[in-house]
Amino acid sequence: MKYFYKNISLLWLLLLASLSAEGQQHYWRKAELKQQRSDTNLSAVAQYFTLDKDAFGRVLRGATTARGGTIVEIPNAKGQLISYRITPTQVLSDELAQKYPSILTFEGVGVDDDSQRIRFTFSDFGLDAIMQQNLHYAFVEAEEHGGNLYRVYYYSDAGKIPLECATLAAQLPQPSPTQRPTYQTKAVQRTFRIAIACTPQYTEYFWGKDEAFAQIVNTLNRVNAVYGQQLSVAFQLVSDKNIIFDDKTNDPFSSINYNDWDYSSGVLQQLLDDKVGNANYDIGHLFHNGNNGGNAGCIGCVCSPDRKGQGFSSYPFARMGRFRSAFDIDVVAHEIGHQMGATHTFSYRREYGSDSQMEPGSGSTIMSYAGVSGSYDLQAHNDPYFHHRSVYDISTFIDITSCATEQPTHNTPPDIPDLPSYTIPKSTAYLLEGTATDADGDSLLYTWEQADNRTNGSGYYFSPLLNNGATARSLPPSTLPYRYIPRLSRIVAGTLTQENPKRNDAWETVLNKGRTLHWSFVVIDRPNAANQMGNTAYKTIEVVVNDDAGPFVITSQSQPTTWIMGEKVTINWNVAGTDQAPISAKKMKLLLSTDGGETFSVTLATGLSNTGKAVIEVPAGTKTTKGRLMLKAEDNIFLAVNAATITIKEDTDDDGDGVYSLHDNCPHTYNPDQTDTDGDGIGDACDDDIDGDGIPNEQDNEIDQVLIPNAFTPNGDGINDFYTIIRAERYPHNTLYIYDTLGNEVYRAKGYKNQWNGYHTNGKRLPQGAYQYLFSTDGSKQQEKRGWLYLNY
Repeated sequence: MKYFYKNISLLWLLLLASLSAEGQQHYWRKAELKQQRSDTNLSAVAQYFTLDKDAFGRVLRGATTARGGTIVEIPNAKGQLISYRITPTQVLSDELAQKYPSILTFEGVGVDDDSQRIRFTFSDFGLDAIMQQNLHYAFVEAEEHGGNLYRVYYYSDAGKIPLECATLAAQLPQPSPTQRPTYQTKAVQRTFRIAIACTPQYTEYFWGKDEAFAQIVNTLNRVNAVYGQQLSVAFQLVSDKNIIFDDKTNDPFSSINYNDWDYSSGVLQQLLDDKVGNANYDIGHLFHNGNNGGNAGCIGCVCSPDRKGQGFSSYPFARMGRFRSAFDIDVVAHEIGHQMGATHTFSYRREYGSDSQMEPGSGSTIMSYAGVSGSYDLQAHNDPYFHHRSVYDISTFIDITSCATEQPTHNTPPDIPDLPSYTIPKSTAYLLEGTATDADGDSLLYTWEQADNRTNGSGYYFSPLLNNGATARSLPPSTLPYRYIPRLSRIVAGTLTQENPKRNDAWETVLNKGRTLHWSFVVIDRPNAANQMGNTAYKTIEVVVNDDAGPFVITSQSQPTTWIMGEKVTINWNVAGTDQAPISAKKMKLLLSTDGGETFSVTLATGLSNTGKAVIEVPAGTKTTKGRLMLKAEDNIFLAVNAATITIKEDTDDDGDGVYSLHDNCPHTYNPDQTDTDGDGIGDACDDDIDGDGIPNEQDNEIDQVLIPNAFTPNGDGINDFYTIIRAERYPHNTLYIYDTLGNEVYRAKGYKNQWNGYHTNGKRLPQGAYQYLFSTDGSKQQEKRGWLYLNY
C-alpha cells in the first residue's frame, strides 16, 4: 500500500443521526472513531466527519456560476457545521482551469459571523480546507484515500515537525533594508505565476500524478490564504503535470543532495526553464517527500530570470502525513517567503546580514523556526501570519519587481494616527494602546510587535537583562488594540520577569535595566467580501526604560483585605522616581477588577497625585470576593497591580435598626435614633460613659476612672489608628484583654500604653467587626472595666 495510508488501522462507527435544522444540507455526517491511530494522538482532539462527495460536488459546481455566492456548510474544529457564503478563486491559470475543470477552489465568509473565513479545494480526491477566525486557524483534511472520512483540527494541535530551513541571510542580494517607523502595504493585488515540480517520492506518496497535482493546488490555495490576508499577494499555478515526476528511473532530481541545495538548485531552475519556459513563470519551487526542511536558494529572487526557480520544500510525509497543514504553512509558505524577500525572524542564533531577527528564541510567525530550535522553541509550529518586519521585507522587495500582474483592490489600508513615545521605570509592567480607522469600514485586527533586532553574535539567553533583541514574543492579531507587557495574567500573579523560558511559556519580560525598546502597532484590515485581499499598516514608537526609576509598586493591600462599600480606604505605592524627569508622571488613575484580575473595568479614581498615597471611597455596586487594584499613570503607560485579593461587601444593618453598620454609632445595638450625648461617635445605647467624663455610667461618682473607647479605625491614615485608653498611664500595672464574640482571647497586654493597632497576639491582622474588651487597672481583674468595641478599617 502507498505510504500515504500505511499503518492506517481505523475502526470507526458512523453516527447517522439526522441533522434536523431547517434547510440543512445533508452532505456531512458526524463520525466517531472507535480506535485511535497508533502513530498519533490527533484523533483524541480532532473532530471526524464523513462527506457525501457527490452531493457536495453538485453544490460547488453550481457555485462556479452563481451570482452573489452560494452557501455551503463545513465543520469546524469544535464539531459544529458553519455556514459560509463562498465564491470561486483562481489558483489555476486560465489554461489549466479549462484543462482540469474538476479541481475547484473557493473562498468564503461566515454567514452568521464575517470574522470566520475559509479557503478550500475540492477535486475528485476530496476536500481540503483552511479555516480561520481572526487569524486563528483550523484545517479539514481527508483521513483516508478516497476523501470520504475527514478530520478537522486546530493547527495548534498538530504535532511537532523536525524541519529546518537552510536558507541563510547571507543569500541576500544586498543587506536587508532599514525598517521604516511607519509603513503600509499598497492597495494593489499582485499575482505571481508559480511553477511547481514534484519528485517521484512526492508523487508516489500521493498515489500518482493526478492526486499529486490536486495536492499542489490545495497547498497553493492555503498559501494564498496566508499571503492574501496581509500582503494582497496571490500565486497562480502555471505548470502542468509534465513536471510532476513519478518514475524514479527517469528522475531529473536523482543526483541532487538536498542537504547541499545551494550547489544543486540550478537543476530545478534549468528544468523549469526547459519545461515551462523562463518567460512563463515568476517563481519556481520543488516539492519533495523524504528529507527534513527546505531551501529557497536565495532571498529576494522572484522575477529574477536566473534565480527565480531555485526553491524547494520537503516534508517527511510518510512519518508526519496526518499533519499536511504543517507542510503548507511551516515549510512552503516559509520558503516562498524567502524567495519573496523575507529573512528569518528568530533570534536564538545570529544571522549576519539580517536586520529582521525581531522575535525571541525560535519565534512563532511564518519566517520563524518554531518547533525546530530545541530549548529555544516558543511552540510546536509557526503561526500562519507574518511578523510585521516580514511584511515590510516582502513588500519593499516586490515593490521594485515588475513581473507580477497588478490590479487595484480598491481596499484602502488602515490609517493609524500619530502615537507618542514614552519613558517608563524599570522592572515595571506597562500597557501598549493604539487606535486606527479604515475608510472602507472594514473590520480591523491588531497586534503589538517588537521591532528590536538582535545585534550581538554571542550565545542567546532570554532574560530581563537583555541588551538587544526582543523582550516579548509576537502574538496573533486580534480584535483588541492593546497589549499588556507582560500579559495581564502574569502581572496579576506578580510575575513580571522571565528568564530562560521553555516551550509554551509566555516569553515576555519587563526589563530590570535601562534600554530603549521599539514597539510597532500593527493593523490588518479584513475586507467584508471574501474575494478581497487585506492590507497591513504599522507605526513604531519608542519605549525608553529608565534605569534610575522603578520598580513602581502598590505597597498596600499586599495581604487579603476586606472593604465595605462606602468606607474610605487608603492606597499606598512606591513612587520610585516616576514623578521626576524624565518620566514626570504627575497623575494616576485607580482601577478595580471584580473578576480576579481578568478585566479592570471599574474606575475608582482619576487625577490622583503621584505622591505614593491616596484615600478613596469604596463605591456602591462593587461587591466581589476577587477584587484587585490597578494603578496606572494617566499620561504614561506604566502600571502596577496590588498583590492580594480584596473582598468588598455591602454595608449591612446587623442590629436591624434601619441604620447601616458603617454609619451606625452602635452597629450591634438597636438604636434607630442614633442619640450620642457626649458626641464621641458612640451612641448612648452602647456607650458606657454617656456624658464622656471618663466615669462609667454605673460609677459616675468616681473621677479618676479611665476612659475606654468603643471603636477605633487602624487603617493607616494617621487618625485613630491605635486603641487609646485615656488615663491608662495612671495604672502602670494594668492589663488589657480583647476577646472575639465567641469569647476567645485575641489580644493581651500588661502595662498597656495605647499600642494596640488591631492585630492578633499571633501577629495577624484581625478582621473588621465587634470585640469585647476587659481592662484591669491592677492586673488582677478585681478592678476592671468591660465593654464592647468595634474594629473598623
